[in-house]
Amino acid sequence: MSGNSPLKNYGWQIGKALISIMVVITYSRFLGADGRGQMSIYLLYLQFILMLGELLAGSAMANWLVKYKPGQILPWMVLYLGAVILICGVLMGNFFEIKSKILFPLLIQGMGLAILNVQFNIYQSRGWILRRNKLQLMLEITKLLTLLIVVFLLPLNVLEAKVQAMLMVLAFVTLFFLGISIFKTLNIWGQAFEVEQPPTGIFFEGLWAQLGHVILFFINKLPLWLIAKYLGNTEAGIFANALLIADTIWIFSGSFGTVIHSRVIRSDRKLYHERLLRRYIDFSFLGTLTLCFAMLLIPNIVFVGIFGANFVELKLQATWLIPGILFMGISASVGNYLHAVNRFKTIFVNHLIALLAMLVFFYGAFLTGFSVAKVAFGMSLGYFILMLLHLKSTNWLFKNDFKLKFNILLIRRLFLIKMGNKG
Repeated sequence: MSGNSPLKNYGWQIGKALISIMVVITYSRFLGADGRGQMSIYLLYLQFILMLGELLAGSAMANWLVKYKPGQILPWMVLYLGAVILICGVLMGNFFEIKSKILFPLLIQGMGLAILNVQFNIYQSRGWILRRNKLQLMLEITKLLTLLIVVFLLPLNVLEAKVQAMLMVLAFVTLFFLGISIFKTLNIWGQAFEVEQPPTGIFFEGLWAQLGHVILFFINKLPLWLIAKYLGNTEAGIFANALLIADTIWIFSGSFGTVIHSRVIRSDRKLYHERLLRRYIDFSFLGTLTLCFAMLLIPNIVFVGIFGANFVELKLQATWLIPGILFMGISASVGNYLHAVNRFKTIFVNHLIALLAMLVFFYGAFLTGFSVAKVAFGMSLGYFILMLLHLKSTNWLFKNDFKLKFNILLIRRLFLIKMGNKG
């Protein structure tokens, strides 16, 4: 099995996720549910900065770097990212009134992560998935170790000071690994200094490529912001950790999706695409279903013992998200395929319809009483609609023996298929 195989990729990604969970456990126990809620909102702002950066410097870069010279792509991406960070700093300081001691490390980490994403797209375009996975894992391990140093050697008493210290640690660890990553690709960055005019229309292509991800960001994260605003930071802290559990389970389907993207952009054989996608949809769903069952078998006392007494409702909230987790487990591979074949407008429209459906449900929830359970149901509704739209968008692939049908959500096919018949 190659280093770029989906199962090995999953192994690396789950290792990274376990370390990331330990990082979040450190947040949760050091800051409590209220502090975890504050931290989740600051990190939400950080993710939004990255989303804006990825409007042009997003995952479409992997496709471009296969076709064009580094000097046509990389310098313009870095210039754009610098402008995004500057504008976001002004807006967040003046309109969101984020204090400079919080804003400064957020912007440092934002710039570092944005350029790291450029690096990861370089790896993706070269098929260096194993190299990317190693770097990501070491980044998370270093974050954990440095945060533990803060917890044990700097026993701060003021919550805001604790949050600031953690944000500073994350910022400088990110910069350190950015330096290591660039050093390992100096030959490519050396070519980037030979600046050339970018290909005509490439930025509009990148905009379409990322708009779908921006809408998906709102589907995934807007519910957390609403909980923080209307139910408080403590509830937001618990729900943020429930989303963390969902994200951890999604790594399985995401690992298959990453491999699909890397392989499809380097091959134009539609029969190969068809076999790859049909196989990975099955694997992704069954693996996601297995992980959800495993999560249900863990006693609630384990979650409380790990995250703290404030997180007694964590398992319940994670359980409410299971339908949505399963729906995303099916659609993740399809979404990565659509991205790899440059069907960016299709992704955008599908995500937008799913977001609108979720928002309509939330509006009704406000009228009858807002609650975390209703938020989780609304998210699952959005994921369900997204799954149906993604499957419909790829139906042309399966016009022979493998026809996608929406009755009972593919479960009949997924359970009857014989593993020995996998192509």
